[in-house]
Amino acid sequence: MKKLLTIIIASLSLLNAQTHIVPEGFSGFSISFKNDRNLDFFGEGKFVRDSYANELGFSYVYDGIFGIDLNYAYSLFNRKEVYDFQVEDGASNSENQNFNFVKNFRTENADLGEKNFSIGFTYYLNESQSLFKQNLPLNISLGLGYGTKNYNSKALDFLNQDFYGKFYSLQVGIYKEIETNANFFIIPRFKISYNNEKNIYDIFQLNVDSNNFEKIGTNSFNVSSTLIEIAVPFMLNNTSIGQPFIEPSIQNKYGTTHIGLRFGFLF
Repeated sequence: MKKLLTIIIASLSLLNAQTHIVPEGFSGFSISFKNDRNLDFFGEGKFVRDSYANELGFSYVYDGIFGIDLNYAYSLFNRKEVYDFQVEDGASNSENQNFNFVKNFRTENADLGEKNFSIGFTYYLNESQSLFKQNLPLNISLGLGYGTKNYNSKALDFLNQDFYGKFYSLQVGIYKEIETNANFFIIPRFKISYNNEKNIYDIFQLNVDSNNFEKIGTNSFNVSSTLIEIAVPFMLNNTSIGQPFIEPSIQNKYGTTHIGLRFGFLF
């Protein structure tokens, strides 16, 4: 039973469609929390950047073939020491009073917060699958996710500017259970996700009569990205409140490296 339970511990990944790892016929819940930090291996700034992410996930798996996830995440992006803005002559170049609405806005703006709510669905092809005549050498998960995002910063507050978005993601994961001589199992996992997001912000125009800026509509731009993650989860001994697990990971996230640690329980 312990071996079977360990197969599901890689279930909640980065803020989009999730990768469950489940045995055939398993039905159950899991809850987890993850923190990751942005490391700058080759840059000129801090080695450990101020950027980070916290994620809370809840999932349910039905009969080992289908999973559904609900996920909330809060991220902070602050990757540079100095930020540049295109401003008119004599205008302030302060990072607290200007905002770059560009495709790499997570890099080009200071202290940018991002709240993310998402739902994900996953289908599994595991070692005991019957879709193909031959057994698969590796387990495979196929995921689809959809969610909303809302951004905040001192500059957006100063500009009285709403900035938000929607996104969808497609995901493929592979994993393999490896036995150890200890009282736990490890399941190395590789996941690649394609994400497309539409980000929306307000357009303002100066009203000559009132000498105030008024909202006249919205503008938007699309951002596509590929996220890659490698994780090695560990299942620990059972407790009275569930089966705890811990999962270190490394991830290419919006063009930079993030080191993460997830922990949670299976029920």
